[in-house]
Amino acid sequence: MLTCPNPTCRKSIGTLERECPRCRADLSLLVDYVDHLQDGLARADALTRAGELGEAVWAYLGVLEVDPDNATARRQVGQVVTAIRQFDRSQPGRRWMRRVEREARLRDWLHSWTNAGNFLSAAIWVLIVFGALVLGYVMGATSGPPREQPGEEKPTPMQPEKNRAAERISG
Repeated sequence: MLTCPNPTCRKSIGTLERECPRCRADLSLLVDYVDHLQDGLARADALTRAGELGEAVWAYLGVLEVDPDNATARRQVGQVVTAIRQFDRSQPGRRWMRRVEREARLRDWLHSWTNAGNFLSAAIWVLIVFGALVLGYVMGATSGPPREQPGEEKPTPMQPEKNRAAERISG
């Protein structure tokens, strides 16, 4: 059911008329909008009946993109989502198999690194990285801010304020 968008009218219109019967406002955009929405729902319904569930879901999602409050499209997409969740919960064997395959790949990878040649090259890489870290630490420690000399007095943050106050009084 359409409502006239004219703020002074706001009359509910039962049929898809292109002109408001009360204020004669142009409703063609609203009528086209509702027509396309109904066409999208009809297309999605036909795809569902034909067994093209993937395309039907996309058609319902297209309707929801235009009208997020459409009850029919929300219900249909909700049923599909519920079925997918149920399928995911009912297939724990697949998750277990994937975990076993991951562990097997990890074991194979670790076994390949325990060979003498691979182990030696890995040890060399570890030494190079460790050496780079030590070198960076030493360079950072030596190029830091200058260190205080034992005889120098470090100014406190309060001293500059005292000097400014003294300048204001004397000046």
